[in-house]
Amino acid sequence: MAFKLVLGLALIGGGTVLALLFRDAEVLWFRGGPLGLVLIFLGVIDLFEALRPRRRSKPRGILGELADDLGVDSRRDRRQDDRSR
Repeated sequence: MAFKLVLGLALIGGGTVLALLFRDAEVLWFRGGPLGLVLIFLGVIDLFEALRPRRRSKPRGILGELADDLGVDSRRDRRQDDRSR
């Protein structure tokens, strides 16, 4: 998370400098203004991804995902089978 946060801030800072100070400067095939706006946009996306709360569920295998897709609760069925033995 810290890396994405720093990267987002660096992209926004660099994009702002390009967009404001080097608007008409041409380097190879691009001009500073449009490139600066693209960098600002990418930095905002990185900041959004770094700061949004994430709800991660415990990763399950492909069978668990398939059971969810089919509406079958495989964990409940296993518990009932274990009790009956």
